[in-house]
Amino acid sequence: MATMIGNNACAGFTEADRVLIDQAASRFVASRGLFTRTLNRIGRTAGSAVERAINWIAPNGRRAVEEYASEAMWSLLSASRFGLAGKHVGKAPEQIYRNAVAASGALSGLSGGVLGLADIPFTMTMMFRAIAEIARSHGEDLDSFETKRACLEVFGFGTIRDENEDIEASYWAVRGALTHAPLSIFLRTVAARFSVVMSDQILASMVPVVGAVAGAGVNYLFMGYFQTMAQVHFTLRALERKYGDADAVRACFDRYVEDYRQRKHLFRNAA
Repeated sequence: MATMIGNNACAGFTEADRVLIDQAASRFVASRGLFTRTLNRIGRTAGSAVERAINWIAPNGRRAVEEYASEAMWSLLSASRFGLAGKHVGKAPEQIYRNAVAASGALSGLSGGVLGLADIPFTMTMMFRAIAEIARSHGEDLDSFETKRACLEVFGFGTIRDENEDIEASYWAVRGALTHAPLSIFLRTVAARFSVVMSDQILASMVPVVGAVAGAGVNYLFMGYFQTMAQVHFTLRALERKYGDADAVRACFDRYVEDYRQRKHLFRNAA
C-alpha cells in the first residue's frame, strides 16, 4: 500500500502507479543501506594486511578495470543480449544471475588472482544480461539505441553508497549527466563509475581463501544492487513514458524516498 506522505506529490498518478513508485523508492533506500553496510563489513573483515597485499599484487587494478570496461561495455552489452527477444512481457528472472556470479566469484577468489581478471567479462556479461531482462520486462525495446544506453546508465549508479546522500546528488544527477552526453564520453563516464565498485570485487578476490569468500559474497551483492537499481531506473522510465511528465514522476519518487528515509531514522532512534 502506498504511503500517505507522498500522496500530495503523487496526486496525478493512479493508485497502482503510486504503488509502483512507492516500491521503487523502498528498493532504492533499502539497497543503498545494505550496499554500504556490507561493503564496510567486508572491509573490516579483510583488514589492513589484506589491503596491503592487494595493493602489492595490483597497484593499478582500478585503472585497468576502468580501461577494460570503457573499451568493452558496448560490445559486451550486445553479446549479453544473445538469445533475448527485443521485447518481452513478464517478470525478469533475477536469482539465477546472482547465483552464477557468486559461483564465478568464488572460483576466481580461490585462484588467488589467476582467474580474477578472467572473472571480469563473465560477471559483466551476466550483469548486462540481467539488466537487459529487467529493462525488457518494463516494456523497453532492447533493439532501441536509447534502451541500450539506459541499460548502461544503470552502471553509472555504482558509486552511490551513502544511504543519506541527497537524491539530487545521486540518482538524478548521474542520470542527467549521462542522458545527453556523446557516446564516447558516456562510455568513459559510466566505465569510470562502474570500475570503482567492480575493482573492489576483483582486488578482494586476489587474496586466496579470503578472496573466495569475498569474491562470492561481493559478486552476489553487486549483482543484487545493480538489479535493484535497474528495477528502479526502468520503473521510473516506464512511468515517464506513460504520463509524459518526467518532472511529476521525479517529484513523486523523491517524496517517497524522503518518507522511507525518515522512517529509517525513526526506527534507528527508537532502537
